[in-house]
Amino acid sequence: MFKLTSPSTAVPGESSDCADDLPLFAQVQQQLRQEILEGSLASGQKLPSESKLQARFDVSRITVRQALSALQAEGLVETFNGKGSFVTRPSNAPRLGMLTGFYEHMRARGKTAEGRIFSVKAIKATKLLAHDLKIKAGTPLTSISTVRLADGEPVVVGKLVMAPDLATTMLAHNLETADAMTLLETELGYRLESTHIETSAVLAGDERSRMLDVDPGMPLLRITFVPHDINNTPLFYAEMYFRPDKFTYKAVIRR
Repeated sequence: MFKLTSPSTAVPGESSDCADDLPLFAQVQQQLRQEILEGSLASGQKLPSESKLQARFDVSRITVRQALSALQAEGLVETFNGKGSFVTRPSNAPRLGMLTGFYEHMRARGKTAEGRIFSVKAIKATKLLAHDLKIKAGTPLTSISTVRLADGEPVVVGKLVMAPDLATTMLAHNLETADAMTLLETELGYRLESTHIETSAVLAGDERSRMLDVDPGMPLLRITFVPHDINNTPLFYAEMYFRPDKFTYKAVIRR
């Protein structure tokens, strides 16, 4: 049986050996990811059933499902109702997946990932934000501006816009070391149903070029996304600007 180490956030009743920073689902995710990238689990191959993964890792069903959901978000696994989970075509390029796993992606590739918050301010919802978040224009919101780095190099700058109470809660859980959607699911108990994503290319202006350490006018990948919970309620608006020479966006779209 594959033995996991015991994080402080372990599910009660699940045994393990020693303290570790990673939650159990992330340890399962890492092991399966490694097997996919190394080819032990081949492209198109069906993964073992949830019950078999439970037995192998000695964890609960919910932990297995969290791990599979995280792999699906990375684009490494596809899940079909009534059929199970299958390996998609892996890639050595970092994947955005559902835009939640910057830190995990970079750390999994041996890079030191970190984030810095350089601005937290109160704003009013514009018409665009009101439309995306399904609120009234003028509603008070909090805007959190961040920069994320890999091995000390800036890779992405952006902002998260959300209700003030949610912003306070997420800031208390350290947004500098975890992705917003990961915090929502693993720390705050939200169940995410869908994410609305838009992508476009823009040219780096003076401020973004300075923060990303690129020349003004360099093309950037702009991605906006709004995660929704199981009640189809928008949780926050994110707007991110990526250096295309440092990050690759890949997606698997099924007809």
